[in-house]
Amino acid sequence: MKNIDKQTILLWVKRLLIYFCGLYCIAIGIAFSAKSGLGVSPVGSPANVLYQIGLDMGLPGYVNLGNCTIAVYCLYILSQILILRKDFQPIQLLQLAISFMFGWLVNLATAMLSFLPLPTNYAMQMLYLLVNVPMVALGVMLYLSPNLLPTPGEGVALAISKKFNLSVAAGKTIFDCSMVVISAILSLVYFQGLVGVREGTVICALLTGFVMRQLQKLFQKPLLRFVEREGRIHRALQAASEGYKIDSTGKPKIIIAIGREAGSGGFEIGKLLAEKLGITFYDEQLNAMAAEIAGLPISKVEELESHLVREVMYDFKSAAYDMMGDGLSPEERLFVAQSAAVQKIAAGDESCVIMGRCADYTLYNDPNCFRISIHARPEARIERTMAQYGLNEADARRQMQNTDMARANHYKHFTGREYNNQKYYHLSVDSGMLGTEASVELIMETIRMWCNVRGTHPLSVL
Repeated sequence: MKNIDKQTILLWVKRLLIYFCGLYCIAIGIAFSAKSGLGVSPVGSPANVLYQIGLDMGLPGYVNLGNCTIAVYCLYILSQILILRKDFQPIQLLQLAISFMFGWLVNLATAMLSFLPLPTNYAMQMLYLLVNVPMVALGVMLYLSPNLLPTPGEGVALAISKKFNLSVAAGKTIFDCSMVVISAILSLVYFQGLVGVREGTVICALLTGFVMRQLQKLFQKPLLRFVEREGRIHRALQAASEGYKIDSTGKPKIIIAIGREAGSGGFEIGKLLAEKLGITFYDEQLNAMAAEIAGLPISKVEELESHLVREVMYDFKSAAYDMMGDGLSPEERLFVAQSAAVQKIAAGDESCVIMGRCADYTLYNDPNCFRISIHARPEARIERTMAQYGLNEADARRQMQNTDMARANHYKHFTGREYNNQKYYHLSVDSGMLGTEASVELIMETIRMWCNVRGTHPLSVL
């Protein structure tokens, strides 16, 4: 029992350490951006404007940036109470302690940076501002990792999304825009111009989430391991490694996951393979299953499937959700739902072929899954695309390249792996050289050998 208590204490020490380190990094970033004179992030703008007003009025020293932050954060908590009313959870009053702690950290950071000279030109102002961006990005990544208490600003955004049934990103956008507008009004009324909320506010809003996303790619996994938390997407996935199974017909269960290059004929090969083995072929059916699991209309699932976006757009679109903790973007909800659908199929008693949907990744640890990559020379793929869609060579090449790029970015974003990297597959087939029929025969022969090697009887159909 004592060991368990010690482990629990150590776990909470680690989580609180990371949480407060994150808050301090944010405080340092705020101190830099305030010193730049170009504005701070939207959530900190009201406090910064009030601080600038206090400086201009010659108010006592205790009217500093940290104390103004405490006052504004207390108003944020009051806003949550007014928005949620009876739905406000009393435990969220702990945000008051966070407000005072964060204000103190801002004052500490401001004092530590007091040796830095005030900027004398715009270039120096921009330098201070740009130091703020990675510091705040690092801080947000750190304090979100333990999944403890939201900051008051984050709490308001969550309250808005909950009260008005909006997405988390929409709630944050409304909150950020409202704070910028309020800050601008305060500044215009007192200074007759914009002071404390300027172009730096926009730069912070645009860049912080993007930079945080890049940091997450490098540090999030070890960070989550340190605080003993799984990633928010991978929390929704479960390994399907329960040993070799027998399907409903009494044969060894085999799930064939196929990844393919555009124009390689992977769809035709997968469908013919399923027909010859007498097993189910899953492709479009997965959209309906994913739509039900994700609570999305089937039309939305099909739209997301057909409009895979470039990786940098994933970064921007996901950043808003990352800033809010555990909220999932529509693309992430789709990935989790598709993965859950794939796992639901894998947990059943049927053998099948599954096209794409990152099934090779989702079922990587499932001993009943045989993973195949279909590829071909660019010339062969262009020729097939021209014949299939009635395109000329230039249009076929462009369509093929765009499809491959979109699939690769989608796959890399959600799995961290390079698309069609051969080391993750049992078999790689050059369909351009073999053709559809011969490719299927090769796959069936290889599966027969695979069944023998792993110690199960070959499929009788083979």
